[in-house]
Amino acid sequence: MGAWMSSGDTSTMWSATTDCIREAAREVLGVSTGVSGGHKGDWWWNEVVQGKMEAKKAAYLKLVESIDEKERRAWMERYKTTRKEAKLAVTEAKTAAYGRMYEELGKKAGRRSEEDAG
Repeated sequence: MGAWMSSGDTSTMWSATTDCIREAAREVLGVSTGVSGGHKGDWWWNEVVQGKMEAKKAAYLKLVESIDEKERRAWMERYKTTRKEAKLAVTEAKTAAYGRMYEELGKKAGRRSEEDAG
């Protein structure tokens, strides 16, 4: 029975309508557990990036822990170097991953154009 066939006040009709919409959505779309399989933004992440980020983190921790001014300056330089290396590794990994993705999308688009033409 649809919400338009129910009798009663507006609140009852509204509840019946929303229930119908939710039920239809569950049937068509399914139900999610609400937990994704991982981070959506790090699909390009690789072992090289992981290693560089760990080195950067280690250098930062040593920098924060250092007390002596001379030691602190040395760790600051090391941190700056590892930060630049990590940033470069991220850029390279993203560029390679997006290149592969665009290449694959281009192949799929080419196949679709051939199917439309044929």
